[in-house]
Amino acid sequence: MEGGGGAPPEVLEENESGCVPPARLGANGLKSSSWGFLFTGIVGGTLVAVYAVATPFLTPALRKICLPFVPATPKQIENVVKMLHCRTGSLVDIGSGDGRVVIAAAKAGFRAVGYELNPWLVWYSRYRAWREGVQDSTKFYISDLWKVTFSQYSNVVIFGVPQMMLQLEEKLARELKDDARVIACRFPFPRWTPDHITGEGVDTVWAYDVNTVRSKRPEDPCVSSRSWSCRHY
Repeated sequence: MEGGGGAPPEVLEENESGCVPPARLGANGLKSSSWGFLFTGIVGGTLVAVYAVATPFLTPALRKICLPFVPATPKQIENVVKMLHCRTGSLVDIGSGDGRVVIAAAKAGFRAVGYELNPWLVWYSRYRAWREGVQDSTKFYISDLWKVTFSQYSNVVIFGVPQMMLQLEEKLARELKDDARVIACRFPFPRWTPDHITGEGVDTVWAYDVNTVRSKRPEDPCVSSRSWSCRHY
């Protein structure tokens, strides 16, 4: 034990051979573990964010009647506004999407409301209305259209799909007042006879006056034959 406090020969041999002391191994292991937790957290957070954003868009596809979000074209909006000419009262867009129809109606002087099931689209619609300066005359609600009563609205706009039109036709016939007008875009109602038609192809818009629907007026051959030249705006 001469030399007082020198390392034992076997320890010196281990150090000289390049072996890493246990303390250093522990530090490296802790560092690797920290990076692993960080990576896992980032991946997990990303997946949660994607799920939160994508779910409202994908959920409608799982419903019995799917009403997907397909933005209205400028021509469709123009035709809707044309059908609102000389109309008054409140307006509702059923399945309002990103709010462009509601905003256009507000700019035309209506107090307009949109119902939409997708919360991201509702929040975006509110932002767009604020950006366009019509936030005071528009409202957007997160709601299922089948759980809403539309009796308080004088003008109803719907961008529907064929699977829902018959059921919606029956619901609106029960709820709306006689002076109300229903404007259908892309697809007409199966049993109602439109009072006015404008546009062509995917931009076609059909207008139905509820008092006409209820009176069961004999079909106008001009309309029933879909000859747009008779009542084309």
